[in-house]
Amino acid sequence: MSRNSRRGFLLAALAGAVLNVQAAPTQYNLLDVYNMALKNDAQLAASRASMKATQETVNQSRATLLPTLGLSANTQYNKVARDYVSGGDNKDNYNSHGWGATLSQPLFNMNSWFTYEQAKSLGDQASVVFANAQQQLILRVAESYFNVLRSEDSLMTAKAQERALKQQMDQAQERYNVGLIAETDVLDARAAYDNARVARIQAENQVFISYEQLRTIVNQDVTDIAHLEKAMPVVAPTPENPEEWVNTALANNLGLKATREGLTASESKVKASKSGYAPTVNAFASYNYSSSNSENSRGSVNGLTYSGDGNQTVVGVQVDLPIFSGGSTTAVTRQAGYQLEEAQKNYDQQLRDTNANTRSLLRTATSDVDRVHASCQVILSSESALKATQSGYEVGTRSITDVLDAQQQLYSSISNYQNTRYDFIVNTLKLKQVAGTLSPVDLEALNQWMTNASDELSVPDECRG
Repeated sequence: MSRNSRRGFLLAALAGAVLNVQAAPTQYNLLDVYNMALKNDAQLAASRASMKATQETVNQSRATLLPTLGLSANTQYNKVARDYVSGGDNKDNYNSHGWGATLSQPLFNMNSWFTYEQAKSLGDQASVVFANAQQQLILRVAESYFNVLRSEDSLMTAKAQERALKQQMDQAQERYNVGLIAETDVLDARAAYDNARVARIQAENQVFISYEQLRTIVNQDVTDIAHLEKAMPVVAPTPENPEEWVNTALANNLGLKATREGLTASESKVKASKSGYAPTVNAFASYNYSSSNSENSRGSVNGLTYSGDGNQTVVGVQVDLPIFSGGSTTAVTRQAGYQLEEAQKNYDQQLRDTNANTRSLLRTATSDVDRVHASCQVILSSESALKATQSGYEVGTRSITDVLDAQQQLYSSISNYQNTRYDFIVNTLKLKQVAGTLSPVDLEALNQWMTNASDELSVPDECRG
């Protein structure tokens, strides 16, 4: 091969390597997925729009307490014909126009004031609801992300089990061929292998589904995500005292805060409804100018000549006192009272739910820690049992069915261990969410334990330690 040919071959190889790198799917970690969700999640965007729309009611309500200024103008053509009793007629065709300005300032309006107070509470409630939606996004991203990892771990387990059972089936066939075992052992091994193939196919489908669920949040194709480092410590939430968690939740839970703001808004609505009986006082000032070229609008009085132009300025205070409105004010007041009672009961229920959920999630997260450690022991016991069963099978004291069962038990224990770790993470995030302390910082802390995925299924090192 010539020097130029070698150079061309090398360049082609490098170009091919670059194309392969570019074609390789990007691996995203937990924080990457969350940042994409912040930009693209439809639920969060809808909550943000709802918050802004609700907050505009504050400006609308405030406007009823501020001055209003209006301008008006008109121009018209007039054609007038008059018949006189004494005979004859008088026709007058002319143009007229004018303009005016009116300024009004509420001086006393209890209904407008309490409606404004209600709007402020609803605006504050909308802000809290949006903040709660942001926390919910953190939780939804984490749940969806770890559901993908669950499905990939299940697929890894299914593939490993399929390979092991294929090897076991081949060994059984060889032993049968030389007359060491019965045909039923071969059939049992084949049946177990076929079931493993079905499980692997189902696991592959579940991986696809879990990625699609993640895609609905980030609105972007994600085909590869970082896995959780097995060395991540699993420790119980602190503090351990449930009362401290409950007190934190009662002070910071966003769902409870939103319900509390709704209760305050209902109280203001009752006051606004009752103010329908109160008078309203408004100050006003107006100026009007008119001009006409009608012959009848001109003349003289006491030697003074006047034209068709004129203006008027009015300044005053207007008091309105409602006396009877067909019972509408009474009905509206009763309705507001019932709505206040509903808001109070909803708040009471939210208070109880927050208390119960905080205690339950703390207990669950703490139990998850014990489950993780117990799952480790199950893995070690299952591994020892498999080795003993395989040895017994070699000397003829155990059957192939015993080996398959022991192998299945080991894989199941590894899968349960991994799922328990994910349960611990998600339940800890739920605990922080109900306590009102969940933030992106929690995802940043988890993201430090994200690493490249491993295709190897083995007993975790932390279980052996």
